[in-house]
Amino acid sequence: MTIHSMTHLNKISILAVLFLSCREDNVSHLWLMIFSDAQPIQFWSLECNTYNQQQSEGVHHKCFCQPWQCDDEIKIQFTNTVEDDFELSVRDEAASEILTLPFDVIELSDRFVYSLSLTPSEISPEICNQLIQFVVKNAVEDLYQSDCQDIRDDQPNTILANYSNHRNVFGLVYSVSSPEPTFNLRIPAIFFHQRFPKEEEVMQLSNSLISQNSVVRKQRLLDIDYVPYYFHEKLNLILQHQFVTIFNREWVTQEAYEIPEGDRRWPAKKGKIYLTEKDFVMRNVL
Repeated sequence: MTIHSMTHLNKISILAVLFLSCREDNVSHLWLMIFSDAQPIQFWSLECNTYNQQQSEGVHHKCFCQPWQCDDEIKIQFTNTVEDDFELSVRDEAASEILTLPFDVIELSDRFVYSLSLTPSEISPEICNQLIQFVVKNAVEDLYQSDCQDIRDDQPNTILANYSNHRNVFGLVYSVSSPEPTFNLRIPAIFFHQRFPKEEEVMQLSNSLISQNSVVRKQRLLDIDYVPYYFHEKLNLILQHQFVTIFNREWVTQEAYEIPEGDRRWPAKKGKIYLTEKDFVMRNVL
């Protein structure tokens, strides 16, 4: 498709977007395709460098391949202002196409929502135990690309988080179905160490103290391995969802997400946050 074959309105829209520099808000050079940073897979426009393609002075180059297990369900979603036939191209390390999968599309009042779900072990040809890349394309060209995805039968020292929301949030559209869709993210992390913060209200009498009420909560440390900043941002957005499930329990955030400084030359950083178990609240009221 050439610019001359498009309507005058489309010409204006494309020229307006082309005027923008390569930005981090994931706006495509064609139409207004928007990929949420809160979805499991990070996508970059073909006009932009991905994290692995980016070279920065004074910082070591270190590639990051996002981990998945073969039985994980991977969901991808984006929105567009016009309707088109989009496909997900799955490619190997040599950039050769393994297979393509069509996106489903639902029309809302002001946009089209495209979504796709795949489980590596259930598609043919199977894409387990290899490094792959996802590319979103239409009939004319490649539009968006991910960095490498590391799909294995087993990913040690990782956990799977499930998340969803009642309302549309952070660019993710949850109003496309009922019940709302649930997304999954496999996190390079250890989720083991616990603590039990307590809040207590004490009344002082003339010669003694009396505990009026107390609350005990259970928290567990999500200790994230070395990952890029975009992955830390993704985790921050995910943990703000209404429903976050890890190890079949729901968790909420009451504490700050911390990224220790470390060596300024190292591009990947560790992160940590204490998550509070949603249904564990022990109260004692006088």
